[in-house]
Order: sequence, then structure tokens, then C-alpha cells
Amino acid sequence: MKHYFRVLLALVPAVILMALASSCKEDDSIVVSKTELSWTKDGGKKTVDITANCEWTVTAPSWISVEPASGSGNAQITVRTEKNEGLERKDILTIAGGTAVAQINLVQAGVDFSASQMLFEFTAEGTPIDFTIVSTYDWTIQIPKDASWVSAQPLSGKAGETQVRLTPAPIVDRTPRDRTFLTVDYGKSFTMLTVSQALPNDPPTKPELVAPEDGAENTKINTYFSWKAATDPDGDAVSYKLMLSEDNGATWSSTVTTATRTKHNAFLTKSTQHLWKVQAIDAFGAITESDVRTFTTGDGGAYKDGEISIYQTESAGAPKPVHLVFMGDGFIEEDYTEGGAFDQAVETAVNALFGVEPYATYKDYFRISTVAVYSPERGATIKKDMSSVKAQTKNTAFEATLEGGNSTGTSCNYDKVFSYALKVPGVTQEVLENTTVFLLINVNAYAGTCMMEYGGRSVSMCPMGKDSFGPVVIHEGGGHGFGRLLDEYRYYAAELPNDDKNAIKSWRSKDPYYGYNLDLTGDRNKVHWAHYFDRPGYEAVSMYEGGCLYEYGVWRPEYISCMEDNRPYYNAPSREAIVRRIMRASGKTFNMEDFISKDKVRSEKGAPQTRTDYVTEAFVPFAPPIRVER
Repeated sequence: MKHYFRVLLALVPAVILMALASSCKEDDSIVVSKTELSWTKDGGKKTVDITANCEWTVTAPSWISVEPASGSGNAQITVRTEKNEGLERKDILTIAGGTAVAQINLVQAGVDFSASQMLFEFTAEGTPIDFTIVSTYDWTIQIPKDASWVSAQPLSGKAGETQVRLTPAPIVDRTPRDRTFLTVDYGKSFTMLTVSQALPNDPPTKPELVAPEDGAENTKINTYFSWKAATDPDGDAVSYKLMLSEDNGATWSSTVTTATRTKHNAFLTKSTQHLWKVQAIDAFGAITESDVRTFTTGDGGAYKDGEISIYQTESAGAPKPVHLVFMGDGFIEEDYTEGGAFDQAVETAVNALFGVEPYATYKDYFRISTVAVYSPERGATIKKDMSSVKAQTKNTAFEATLEGGNSTGTSCNYDKVFSYALKVPGVTQEVLENTTVFLLINVNAYAGTCMMEYGGRSVSMCPMGKDSFGPVVIHEGGGHGFGRLLDEYRYYAAELPNDDKNAIKSWRSKDPYYGYNLDLTGDRNKVHWAHYFDRPGYEAVSMYEGGCLYEYGVWRPEYISCMEDNRPYYNAPSREAIVRRIMRASGKTFNMEDFISKDKVRSEKGAPQTRTDYVTEAFVPFAPPIRVER
């Protein structure tokens, strides 16, 4: 029994020692390879070796991540931190196990300055936006004059973290508050805050498609697309995006324009069904889209002899369209391909005419039609040699003939021209009295004449001189033909003959605005443009003697204009006469104040006071209009 207790007593110390050894309470050890970790403000990762004889756990601040976060015995941990957008930060990472503890000091550099938001886009109502500035320096916000509609509270602050409120003034008009910048100065540096405020904006009205018609077939591959103008409730400028699809709407190509009529920027694919639509886009990006139409292109080729095409459909909303008809003489069959010589001539002529006021402003009142008429030969008959072309005889559809030599006189078969014009849909004998026909003559010559009838019909013959084509269209077609204006040339040092005076009076008994750019009285109180004398912006309107080739007995309103030297400028009474005829032809009533409000040209005193040659060759006046008493 004694032997048993001796053995038991011998075992007790051994058990106690074993128990103490298994708990590691006195011999726990954790050693780290680094006692400090530091990062730049951009952050990154670092590694630390752990030497330990026990289990351990890592405790770290929220801006630090550790992997692995716990373990047993020796290991390597990875310590990461992200980019620091605030001030410098310091803390301690702790590794603990049993009775052992190891610590690592953590430091990450901060920014000198940061703002929690740099771009501020305010609502029209003026809702404020709060953000936070963190800075190691005192700071101040500078608000420039063009951003005076926004205020900051506070405007300045001390180093540290500060909440700031930016408050915009509510928008009460259509003045844009585009992006501008506030400057925040801190230390020896600065940063920029971008501010803008959206205008309250309603989208434009829905564009109404005009041509081509829905389901149209054999459409030309260079066809014109037209639509009625959209209006914007806010009065903003509206542009348009013509959109076409050849794959049933899967993809769309587009052409951007400010006009209500345009071609696509490339020829369309032949014999293909297309979808088309138009987007109306206001100046602030609001979009309204039209309905979608379909059409099918043809296989290309030439216009047929006598084929009529609509170049532009009227879209001004007037009771009636104002017709212009373009046809060519001296163009052969192959010139009538889509986008060919005739199409190019019409394009040049239309752009010239509607590039001048008032035609530019009132373009949407006009329906422009073209007629393809084959001639057996290109060119025109010329009686005498000219500087650009020799005398010749040509067989052409309308028998266009140039006098040649020193004359710019031109003639043609007027009755045949009118017979073709009457084939245009909507053009009747009555309508033709307010219609100008432009006969584009396919010859490079400086010449041009307008045949104008007592009843109102006219044919403006416009040879396609290299440098004079545009001016002759403006002078003969826009001036004489449609405007029914008279020449302001003055070459004879004599008084206008009584026969000419009586003819002007006779024609004015039919049309009181015939030759409105000239008057037969030198009395400022009686001249028919006296209503401009005291009107601001029309200081150039006065009394200048000379016109209709004569220096005396007739007066013009401004010293110089299109009807004198072919410049792209009609004087104020001429513009008024043109608009009066547009209103008469379209079924609307002319209103003087409305005309003035839309008149984009002002007759300033500083207007050119001398003749300028608007063609390269020596200036020769176009022949006087041919007046026919019918």
C-alpha cells in the first residue's frame, strides 16, 4: 500500500508539468518581422512574417484588410489598404495569441485637399447640394461673376473636414447656365468645382413627314426628304436628324440639318425598302420623334422626258403654296440622271436664290418643282462670239438663244416653257400669274434676261456662266421674275423717256408693287418708300436719282443693290415687294410690322456705296426685262 502511494506521489508532479506545458501560458511567443507599416495616399499591399508557437488572431482598423486574419504557428500575412481620400491616418494592428501580443504601427499619408463631389448639376428649382471638403490647409471658395447664381455656405474653412452646401438660385428665364467653375484655394494650390444648372425644358413638337409618301415606290436614290417644321414651346432653336434604315429598323444612318428638306448624305441603295423618320432636337437636347414611314427605291437611271419632281414642299402653313418651277434647256437625256448635271444645276440655283433675304426667311412658303425636258443637243444658240463661247447654233427643247457679242440679251420659246409649267400639279393659268419659271440654260456664258408679262407670268432665262450663274438667278429670277423689280443701272446722261414712265404707270395700275424699287417722284414726302425714312435700322434708305439705264427722272431708294450690280442684296423696298408677293400668292395678308420683325437685313449707312463686280469679267449690265402686254 505504501508502495502504491509512493508511485502516485511520483506521478503527480509529472502530470502537473504536462498540464502547464499544454496551456503555453508562460512560454507564448509571437514575433513580427516589421513593427511599422506605412503607405502613400494611393495605398497598396505589404507582407509581414509571423513567428509564433501558439494560435493567433489579427485585429485591424476598418481601413486595413489582412489575409489571413488568424492562424497557428509561423505564417506570412498580407496587409492591404485602399486609396486615402482624406487626411493622414494612423492606427495599430494587433496580433494576439494566448498571453502573447505583437503590435504594428500603421501610417498612411493623406491628401492635401479633397472634395467628396467635384461636379454639380443643379435642378432648375434650385435644390442645394451638400458635399465634404477635407484639407490639410485653410481653404476659400472663389465664385466668379458668371457663376453668381450659386452661393456657398461656408465660403471658407479651416484645416480638417468641413461640410459645405452649394445653393443655386431658381431659374426664372431662358438664360442658359452652362458649365462654369468655382475655384477652391488651399495652401499654395487650388482645385476647381464644376457647376451647371439645367433649364426647364419642354421638347419640340412632333415633326410631320411630307415626302416621300408612306409606301412610295420607285423612289430616286438621291431623293429629297421633307417634313413640316417642328415648334418648340420654349422658343428654342430646333434642328433635325433624318434617320434611315435598310434592315427594318435594326440599324439607322442619319443626316443632321437645320432645314426641313434635305437629301441623305449618301445615295440610297437601289431596289430596297427603307424606313425613315425624323427627330426634332431643341438646343438643350430634348428630342421628339416623328412617325415612321416606308418607301422603296427604284433601280436608278434617268428622269423620263417630261417627268416632274418635287424639289421642295411648302411647310409654312399658308393657305396656298407659292410655286417656283425649274426646267433646263440644252440638257440631253444623260444629263437627267439622278444627281447628274440637271440636278446639280437646280441645286446651285436654289441655293443661290434662297441664300439671299428675304427668300431665305420665307423659303418654307415655296413649293419648288422641276421638269425634265430632253434637248437633242447640249448648249444654246449664240448669234455672236462671246468671251467664253463662240457663235453657234444648237437644237434645244426651248430654243434658247443668246444675242452674244456685247449683249446679254437672251430669249426662248416662252409659250412652250409655260406649257410645260402647266403640267406641274397645282399650277393652273391663274396660279401661273404668281409663278416664276426658271429656265436654266446649259451654256457657260455671262448673259440673262427675264420675260415678264403684264398679268404676272414670267420666265427667267439663266445661262450657267462659270461665275455668273448664281448672280443671274438672283437678279433675273429673284429680282425681275418674282419680285417684279426694275433695273437700277444708269448709263444714259438723260431723263427717263416718257414712254418708259407711262409703261411703269400702266403696269402699276395692274400691280401697285410692280417696280417697287423705283419711283418717278423726287419728293421725299410722296415717294412710296417714305415709311422707311424715320425707321431705325434703315438709315441707308433715301432718295438717289437714276435707274432704268437713265440718270434723271427716276429715283431709287438706296445707292446700290442687287438690281444695280448683281450683289446678293435686295434693298429694303425690294425686300418688301418680294414679301408682299409671297403673301399674295400664298393667300395671306401682308403686315408691315410683321415684315419688319422678320427682316434680317438692315439698310445701314455703312452699306457699300460703290459698285462691285460680282462676276470676274468686266461688268456688263444684264439686258432689261422683256415686257409683254398680256
